[in-house]
Amino acid sequence: MMKKWFGASLLVLVLALAGCSEEKAKPEPKADTTEKKANEEQSTADDLAGQQAEIIKNMEEKAVDLDPTALENDPNAYEQQIIKATGTVSAHAEKGMGGSFEMKVGDTTFKVMNFTMDSSFSEGSEITVYGNVKNGKDAKSGLPLINATYIN
Repeated sequence: MMKKWFGASLLVLVLALAGCSEEKAKPEPKADTTEKKANEEQSTADDLAGQQAEIIKNMEEKAVDLDPTALENDPNAYEQQIIKATGTVSAHAEKGMGGSFEMKVGDTTFKVMNFTMDSSFSEGSEITVYGNVKNGKDAKSGLPLINATYIN
């Protein structure tokens, strides 16, 4: 009788250990891991888009309208201010980030350095540029400079 109890106990113990070790050895399904990563990446992208929208809204609220005449009279008139300049693209030579184009605001033509990814506009387009005015003039064209950080 003792041998039967010992054998039965040993069999139950072995089965219990085999069942436990099998549970721990199962890897997490890859679909869940991939889905979690995709959700995290989407959440990060949504956060960045929200932050960018907030920065643009803040820039639009704080921007000062550019008056070309005031700038000609005092080159430091817009120093350390965000400007808003609405005008017509008169020449668009270099497209994309780091490129430049000329824009006519009133009777004054400016050289705009494009620090945005936007280059969807073309010659003759009316656009609004947000950024800052640089002191001095462009060495090649002699035009006053604007650094564009947002183009609408």
